[in-house]
Amino acid sequence: MSIDSQPNSNFSILQRLVMAYEDSDAKSQLFKTKLHTAITLVTLVIVVWALFTIGQFMLNGEWQVIIDKRRAFMIGRYPEEHVWRIWPTVWMFAAVTGLSSALWLRPGKRVLISLLLAGSIISYLFLEFDSNALKFGFGLSIGLFGYALAYFGDTKFKLTPVFAKIAIAGWILLIPTMLVLLFIGDAPTTNYWGGLFVNVILAAIAIVVGTPLAVVLALGRTTQGYPAIQILTTSFIEIVRGAPLIAWLFMGRFVLPFILPSWFGLNEADVIIRTMIILIIFNAAYTAEVVRGGLQAIPKGQYEAADSIGFTYFQTLRLILLPQALRAVLPSLINQYIGLFKDTTLVYLISVVDVLEVGRKAFNELNYSGTALEVLVFVGFLFWVVTWSMSNLSKKVEENLGLGTR
Repeated sequence: MSIDSQPNSNFSILQRLVMAYEDSDAKSQLFKTKLHTAITLVTLVIVVWALFTIGQFMLNGEWQVIIDKRRAFMIGRYPEEHVWRIWPTVWMFAAVTGLSSALWLRPGKRVLISLLLAGSIISYLFLEFDSNALKFGFGLSIGLFGYALAYFGDTKFKLTPVFAKIAIAGWILLIPTMLVLLFIGDAPTTNYWGGLFVNVILAAIAIVVGTPLAVVLALGRTTQGYPAIQILTTSFIEIVRGAPLIAWLFMGRFVLPFILPSWFGLNEADVIIRTMIILIIFNAAYTAEVVRGGLQAIPKGQYEAADSIGFTYFQTLRLILLPQALRAVLPSLINQYIGLFKDTTLVYLISVVDVLEVGRKAFNELNYSGTALEVLVFVGFLFWVVTWSMSNLSKKVEENLGLGTR
């Protein structure tokens, strides 16, 4: 008898699991034949062994290095008196994320619980009970308030267009606001930047600036009737994609100062600024090919329909081609962005102190010798959280857009 047939019965958790197993296809599949039974038992042993090993490692690992170096893992050597420059961007990100989630994503209970759990873990690992903890809690409150505001504004007052414009404006202004705060006044030089802060900034700048450049390159490569533009854009894309990222990073570190013009002291920019330039160019070249694939997937009839109703070239791009192309290649775009974020760990090779470099320096200290595995697992966990969030965000957007359905 299934659970659904007796919804008011008081079953224990074990009874519910047994009944769910009885009603599922697992019973007929896991032990269907001797081979199925053997594979099931071997898999069960491997899973139990893996869980036991992970549990032992989590309980017996030397995690004190993570607690002691939590500030360095987040922001490196960034001076405490200038940390106020970071928090407004965090609050702004929380606000637009809350608004956007309510307007376009509508995460379920599991996603919201996961976000709250992640926030609790982060606050435990990185924040002491001081002003930083209060600021982090304030950011969470802003995100929840933005979600509630957009949700009830949509369901009760039909204010979705207003909040949508606010959210879009917030995303557009997020990176410029961050850069202004980080560089105005007596701001510390980028030599003090470090930790996950650097990885996030490098990836964000490369994505935000590189993606529009990628669209331009893709359009230039697919434009008919302008061979000079095609040759120029194609050459740029193929040259950049023809060398690994680490080679371009070394070029940015040692060669770029001799190539850049002297405008506004650009040729004297420090290593992080040069790394941003390289990552923007690298991401633009790879993303351009993704966008080009989306443009080529649009049926020729779409172009002819636009011409028949008198659309100009830019109207056709803005209203017909780009919306369809970007929608079609969204999974590939997110995959490219995830790869780019992970590739930012290579910057430690050119003396940029990212989160991986912070970890390497931590377990090389005499007081924390023998903690390399704990540090690397923790750094890997941080990257997994970010990439998992990006992947699930992409999946939710795809569901809302109806991608993969007919």
